[in-house]
Amino acid sequence: MESDKLYRVVFYVGSGWNFVTAAGMFFLIDSLPAMLKIEMPRYPVFIYFNLMSIFFFGVFQFSVARHLRDSHSMVVILVWAKITMGCVFAYAAVAAPMPAELFSFLLPGMIIDVVFGLVYYRVLRYLRIPKLAAA
Repeated sequence: MESDKLYRVVFYVGSGWNFVTAAGMFFLIDSLPAMLKIEMPRYPVFIYFNLMSIFFFGVFQFSVARHLRDSHSMVVILVWAKITMGCVFAYAAVAAPMPAELFSFLLPGMIIDVVFGLVYYRVLRYLRIPKLAAA
């Protein structure tokens, strides 16, 4: 059954997913290119910017979990961000072939993000239902 409590847990889990992903990649930043058989980017600032973005998506989700009923616009941003990242990844996979190791490293995360985006879309539908006042 849908409830505020359920969706708060979903947003806390989403927040944790983003925090763990950003932290893990931060500590693996020097060894990831060798693991994925790609060259280290000339300007790693773009990788750090990506990690910062992932971290702040987690901050958004944590904030939404704490203030679910007052966060409609933040949920809209999260839905757009998660779905758009999945679409851009799909386009990049087709238009700009990447090493299989890199693709297989990024694919599970993209699938998880798209699933979260779809769940967050469902949250938007749920938030439109007015909360009944306690009698």
